[in-house]
Amino acid sequence: MLETLVRACLDLVYPPKCPGCGKAVAEHGQWCPLCLGPVLSLKILSPALHRLKHLAGCFVVCQYGGAVRHLLQDIKFHGEDNKQAALAWLLTQAAGTVRFAGVDAVVPVPLHPKRRRERGYNQTELLFSSWSRKQGFLWLPDVLLRERETLPQWELPSSERRQNIRGAFRVQKSNLIQGKKILLVDDIFTTGATMDECAKTLLASGAEKVEGLALASSSRG
Repeated sequence: MLETLVRACLDLVYPPKCPGCGKAVAEHGQWCPLCLGPVLSLKILSPALHRLKHLAGCFVVCQYGGAVRHLLQDIKFHGEDNKQAALAWLLTQAAGTVRFAGVDAVVPVPLHPKRRRERGYNQTELLFSSWSRKQGFLWLPDVLLRERETLPQWELPSSERRQNIRGAFRVQKSNLIQGKKILLVDDIFTTGATMDECAKTLLASGAEKVEGLALASSSRG
């Protein structure tokens, strides 16, 4: 009751607006139909096309561009974590379309502790934690660790990204993933090198299968 009242008061002071065009919408984070059409682009990326050796495949919710690109950059580089609602809303739309059959647990791609301290949060956890729990999945944010600091992947040519990320991750509490089908989540899929290295680490620690889910990607297939 109190939460509903607080939300209603906030809506009066800060009316919900579409993140793409600013048009009035029913709830915070919601996209209007005209903006949603070009943004929502559900697809499954091919492991063969992206030379994924360990990741069984990757679902993508949005095309990386336009308003989605700006929102992700604001969250990652400008500390505007309040903008995650618009992206979390897109994840909710995807959940009604894509069925993640047989998933036992969800694991986010981790940040190095230094990078996390600088940013104040892991944007992938920010985006996926609530969504994961609403889907009824076991949320495991502390199983996969990034123990070696690496150069930002977006600064490197694709030919150097696999080498940059190799051996950067470690699993703790491996008993939580042994024999389980893992959904590995990240904000952006570019070449897939990071997610593939994470999948390799999880499989080596006993996971049965690792599939990916990324909020956005510029890849077409």
